[in-house]
Amino acid sequence: MKPPYYFLILSIFFMLACSLTTLPAVSNMDAQSVNKIYLATPTLIPIATFHTISAAACTVTPQTLHLRNCAGLHCTVIDWLAHGAELVVHEKDHEWLQVTTPTGKTGWVHSKYCGGRQ
Repeated sequence: MKPPYYFLILSIFFMLACSLTTLPAVSNMDAQSVNKIYLATPTLIPIATFHTISAAACTVTPQTLHLRNCAGLHCTVIDWLAHGAELVVHEKDHEWLQVTTPTGKTGWVHSKYCGGRQ
């Protein structure tokens, strides 16, 4: 049989270990302090792939070109652009350009079909 103080020492050790791993109370801390505590290890933060293009323009090269609501073939076509239309380029996302048409509509076109300075 083990002496009775063995259980006392074991329970004190257990309480001490639990108190060292208990997270601080969040009730009186602001969000930034909590983030500093819980995000102390480096994490990968996704970075947007948009690149700002200043004063760029392009011209529609095919007979018609789809203007889409986002950058990708899965996006909805919101307008058709005619050959020779001058577009103002705002941003570039990989191979896609965010443009504004002469009528004021803003959307995305594939850069392969939009020639000129980009």
